[in-house]
Amino acid sequence: TALYQSLRDRGLSQHVAWRASFAIVPAPILILVAVLTLIYGTDHPAGKWSQRHTIPVAEIAVEQGHDIQGDPDEKNVDEKGTQDTSVTVRPVNLVAIDLAVNERLTVKGALKILSNPLTWLPTLAYLTTFGAELAIDSQMANVLFGLYNKRIHGFNQTTAGYYTSIFGFLNLVTRPLGGYIGDLLYRSFGTKGKKYWTLLCGLIMGAALIAGGFYIQDNTSRTHAPSLATVMGVFSLASVFSEF
Repeated sequence: TALYQSLRDRGLSQHVAWRASFAIVPAPILILVAVLTLIYGTDHPAGKWSQRHTIPVAEIAVEQGHDIQGDPDEKNVDEKGTQDTSVTVRPVNLVAIDLAVNERLTVKGALKILSNPLTWLPTLAYLTTFGAELAIDSQMANVLFGLYNKRIHGFNQTTAGYYTSIFGFLNLVTRPLGGYIGDLLYRSFGTKGKKYWTLLCGLIMGAALIAGGFYIQDNTSRTHAPSLATVMGVFSLASVFSEF
């Protein structure tokens, strides 16, 4: 917001300043992260993408009837012209084995995946949690500016942006903390513990958002504005549990 306001002060129009702000700050960061991921990231838990069939689960999947086929350029042709599609397994000590394997995608397989309700559960959860966070991050500055611009001296767009940035900075703590809590619950209660924790976080997030909306609605008039501390506290609570 400070960058946007600075560009506006230099004479740029609203839409040009907004687009320039994205080009100056977020775009280079995203490109840098993409380059670092390309250089240091791995294609697959087994390492290279071409080695994805060499993990122990691949042999178990073959025994259970899964059709594991490599890409044409990954198959070795011996001197007789036959293709070698055998699976080489590296010995690994495993406590539990996840039988998720890479199989060639077909239209039938895609339709089976899309028709499974379990496919859409993570999507809906992501839509309601990260979607809520994005809505707060993108619109709360406008809400705060509209509420307090004429009621608090010096409360301009930059000030509203500073307050709104708090919700984004919460990610520095809530993201790793949420993962840590999830790991602890998984060790003690398994997937059921993580499931109920996810539901609890969603319920608290939703309740906080509804409460914040009603509080602003019931305490806003021409002569009165809701408490800034209360608004920030309620929506911070919603952000924390959406980021968990």
